[in-house]
Amino acid sequence: MVFSNPSQSRESILITEWGKHSLSFSVFHEKDNRVLATRIVDLGTPLNDMAASDFERLFKEETVLAYSFEKLICLLDTSLMTLVPNSLFQMESSKDALQLVHHIPSGQFEFCHERLLSIDYQVVYALPKNLKDALSKHFMNVSYDLTAASLLNYFSKLNQLDALFAVHFNAEEILVYRFENKKLIFFNSFDFITAEDVIYHLLHVMNDQKLHPDRSLVYYSGLLPEDSSIMSELKEYIKNLKPLPRTNKVNYATDVASMPEHYFVHHYSKLL
Repeated sequence: MVFSNPSQSRESILITEWGKHSLSFSVFHEKDNRVLATRIVDLGTPLNDMAASDFERLFKEETVLAYSFEKLICLLDTSLMTLVPNSLFQMESSKDALQLVHHIPSGQFEFCHERLLSIDYQVVYALPKNLKDALSKHFMNVSYDLTAASLLNYFSKLNQLDALFAVHFNAEEILVYRFENKKLIFFNSFDFITAEDVIYHLLHVMNDQKLHPDRSLVYYSGLLPEDSSIMSELKEYIKNLKPLPRTNKVNYATDVASMPEHYFVHHYSKLL
């Protein structure tokens, strides 16, 4: 059980993260400043292929989605995104900006944008309309964001770090970030299948950014187990790998606290 009584849900924020094949969620109880639960659910059908009936089935099967929450935050994992400098951004041309760098598959999407914190960019992305319709039907207060943008905003707040180079692992994609003197120097995403793909992309970026793999500190986050083959092979090429710790400004239920500290950093950063 996530809640000890139903009223807790109305005092809580639900963070949902929608990947290509999975839904993960975290429940944050504001009164106790505590993350009550973080879990992962297999969608069964790829997100962009889900019809209204698939969402209805999901909402019936996952009991946490039956509660009323103070607010729901929807994070989206998608490669259908791009950054546009504020000086060039025009809201009415969001779709055009996205189509310059991506082929937009058939299907219904809404084209959204968000101004990023502390850096002079807008992030533009394609939001599946069926997802938005399903969430709007079941929840009163819904806001939308990208995993990539959530991390960009979080890193821009890390005032104690003058320099940061980080990689975040989604299911089939890595997001690579570099900040220097609190300014965004580099950001890009890369698809991967094998550990060799990850190593190739990271070493290529580090070489381009003049970062030495033996001396540079590389933070990592996302669902990458310490004992995974990817981590084992990465350590052969990059000597200073460090998990990106979750924020210590909120409390965590025992089972959440027992997870590796670099898991779901981007969920908990939304609570700051």
